[in-house]
Amino acid sequence: MGHPLFDLSGKSAVVVGGTSGIGLAMAVGLAEAGADVVASSRRPEQVEEAAKAIEATGRRALRLTSDVADRATLRALLDGTVKEFGKVDILINCAGKIKREPTLTVSEETWDGIMDTNVTGTLRACQIFGKHMLERGYGRIINIASLNTFVSL
Repeated sequence: MGHPLFDLSGKSAVVVGGTSGIGLAMAVGLAEAGADVVASSRRPEQVEEAAKAIEATGRRALRLTSDVADRATLRALLDGTVKEFGKVDILINCAGKIKREPTLTVSEETWDGIMDTNVTGTLRACQIFGKHMLERGYGRIINIASLNTFVSL
């Protein structure tokens, strides 16, 4: 299924923030390379659409929501994936939040929400999925961030 230089047959991947933008593109790309993929986010309707796109490549997908602000949902994402796919070989963190607001007037509450999603959410997922990968002795984690969050208006 995959390209000979990038064959992920037999691998399973989770893309947190994988239902839109670069996350969706990566989820579909992983599937095209042969991996079974879970593209997860907070919105069930987006998870459904991403799963259909993954399945259109001939690979398996799961419909699991998660919120990087909530460790329990990330744990459920890992557990559900392991239950169905047996393991997680690849984790891509690309959940992100932006607020198009002038830097001089952005509230600390808004800033804290952005940081909790974009930075601390990545830490949470790395800790939860990383433990599984260390116990298995195999795994790859890719963290993606958008500089768009830091564009000053």
